Amino acid sequence: MWTKYDYVCTDCDALMEITTRIKLKSWRGWCSCGSANLMMIGYADATVKVAPEHVTNITATEVVKINSNPYN
Repeated sequence: MWTKYDYVCTDCDALMEITTRIKLKSWRGWCSCGSANLMMIGYADATVKVAPEHVTNITATEVVKINSNPYN
């Protein structure tokens, strides 16, 4: 089961989304503005309910880094 967590930076109002299989009670990260002032604003079930024959590609289990984020 996957869960999607939504966070907002209380300094710059940026919105962040984390989708993971791990149950997060809290998460300590940083916004791209450099702030560590993040507040969880919601979470939801993000499990994809699609028959396996319709899956065309599965992302590797390693962390996917986005080059546009200087903090990765």
